[in-house]
Amino acid sequence: MKRLKINYKNVAVQPEIVSKIIKIDIDSHRCFRELDQLLRSDQGAASLVLRVANSSIYNRGKKINTLPVAISILGINIIRSLAVLALTRSIFTQSDNGLIRLHVWHHSLLTAIASQNICNELGAGNQSEEAFIAGLLHDIGKILLFSHYTEEYVDTVEYSLKYNCTSFEAEQKILGVDHLEVGQQAVKEWKLPDHFVNYMGMNLEKPICDQVEGTVQLSLMAANSLLKGAGIGASSIESSIRKDKLMNIGLNERLSDNLLEDDYMQGLMKNELYQQCTNV
Repeated sequence: MKRLKINYKNVAVQPEIVSKIIKIDIDSHRCFRELDQLLRSDQGAASLVLRVANSSIYNRGKKINTLPVAISILGINIIRSLAVLALTRSIFTQSDNGLIRLHVWHHSLLTAIASQNICNELGAGNQSEEAFIAGLLHDIGKILLFSHYTEEYVDTVEYSLKYNCTSFEAEQKILGVDHLEVGQQAVKEWKLPDHFVNYMGMNLEKPICDQVEGTVQLSLMAANSLLKGAGIGASSIESSIRKDKLMNIGLNERLSDNLLEDDYMQGLMKNELYQQCTNV
């Protein structure tokens, strides 16, 4: 098969703007002004920020119509997460393929929410927003492959579910390229921080705890494993095997048990941001 070509700029939300938002220095006296200017230059990101600011989570009974007010209410870290969310969401609002929406889009969003929660549980609340971003971006290679080669990518998802193999293996067999390669290139093309390759270019199907670099990556690997084990992103597996996988990644038994409770998964599904972004 000939080498696939990906246009990394061919997305509704501008990747360069998202990258600049991620890199804003929060200690700078100009950070709020810079953030306002960047959001104004991308309608997709700006509209999502205003939508979330007016949600029941943050709204206090007053309609929020301007970005400066929304920024002051949400804060820079949440704005960063929403900018990345706008980037990934912009592609999936154009697709009604149920298989892709569940196993790629819903998987990415739920992984982001779970990754943020796990990061907090591990005592690293100051890194929880980055854990959310990591969850959204970890499958960006799949999103780009799907947006460029829609029919072929649907075939890869069907193949991985039918033969219970990893998405990595299915992509290599059918497309001759995998989402990790595409994710690594996206880090370069979009000028994201170099360490983002740990989220977008690493095989999370091989969780080995002594290879985990930091709490964010640990949270991401655990969240990814949790959702795939539940049948969102892969074929579901037995609870005992799911627990072993979580503990092999590096979680303790108590946290692993808590994550596998039915109430936890139901809580993810009821998350307001998840409901807002998936009911489109």
